[in-house]
Amino acid sequence: MPEQAEHAIRDAISEHGRVTFAEFMRLALYGPDGYYTSGSPISASGDYFTSPSAHPAFGALIAAQLHQMWQLLDSPDVFTVAEEAAGNGGLAADITEYAGRLDRKFADALDYRALDIAPPERQHFPVTSLDERPIGITGCLLSNELLDAMPVHRFEVRNGSVQELFIGLAAGQFVEILDEPSSPVITERVQPFLRALPEGYRGEVNTDFAQWAATQASTLHTGWLLAIDYGFNRETLYKPQRMSGSLRCYNQHTLGQDPLKSVGRQDITSHVDFTAVDQSLSANGFRHAGTVTQAEFLSNLGITGFMKALQESEMPRTLKRKQELGMQSLVDPGGMGAFVVAAYGRNAPQEPLRGIAGTQSQSRGLPLAPTPVNGRHIDLSGAQTSGSYFEVASFDDLFGNEP
Repeated sequence: MPEQAEHAIRDAISEHGRVTFAEFMRLALYGPDGYYTSGSPISASGDYFTSPSAHPAFGALIAAQLHQMWQLLDSPDVFTVAEEAAGNGGLAADITEYAGRLDRKFADALDYRALDIAPPERQHFPVTSLDERPIGITGCLLSNELLDAMPVHRFEVRNGSVQELFIGLAAGQFVEILDEPSSPVITERVQPFLRALPEGYRGEVNTDFAQWAATQASTLHTGWLLAIDYGFNRETLYKPQRMSGSLRCYNQHTLGQDPLKSVGRQDITSHVDFTAVDQSLSANGFRHAGTVTQAEFLSNLGITGFMKALQESEMPRTLKRKQELGMQSLVDPGGMGAFVVAAYGRNAPQEPLRGIAGTQSQSRGLPLAPTPVNGRHIDLSGAQTSGSYFEVASFDDLFGNEP
């Protein structure tokens, strides 16, 4: 029951008097029966959908990028892909299935490890616990919409200084408490922008990236890390106009900004500080190999060819329209197409990755895009017809570049 997540937070506050927002968020999302540990919210009737659930072209084109990585490493007998926050394994299934169509030898070498903090009972691909994370692999670490769900500290500008927002209890209700920051990292991150930030400005700071990057370094010996998420560099993240920060909550496709309500029953996310990601990975032996939007990444790898082949096919019009909507959502500049795709190499060749620096011509010869699988991929045509997806919150609301 989600109430257990709220009880865990209340117990922590009773013990310590208050908790940081990062700890509140950690328990609400990942604690006992938290949002991510009590079931999968990714569905047409759930709280949101992701790129893998929109259309299998997403996984297919990532498979094409992994294939090039394998080739750049001289086609090793074992090429391991470790995907954290794999959920029900939908992306893993799409990638591994298309790999078999791309190159049988590559598919045989592909050792795909789908990992999650709470593997669900219903899976499209075997998903195991994070405790089974491999060590010292040759291959690729895949992070799709993981970093935005990491716990963050919240701050507010008061009288020209940085104050942290803690969570306490008053009359049995969760309340915010302003006080001195619990970590010097919070002040250090915000200080360069402080003079430009207005009174009452709120924002977020993730202090967990250093530990996360160290874990990635222990997992990957040779290869690349692909991080796909919504976020900005720090200068854009802390724009003065973004008065309330980037923290967002959503439940049943409805946008909210009050994380103290519906504890354990709503998602809590914030835009990723990719400056902090870059710095943390660099300190752990990773080399930044480039950053593009998701639309650019998928276009470089061949989604335009997928769409053209679909248009020229003799598929029934209704089915064709469903596929078109799914693929278009992946490159929509006002939505998932604006997500960031950041690549980092570790002990890896420095040749350009096609998804980052390639051209569409390099993607010729790919097998046709796979078709959606019922139960694994979402029918966006029905969602748009009913209005249930965007009736309250559009992608611009959730992920837009502007406040």
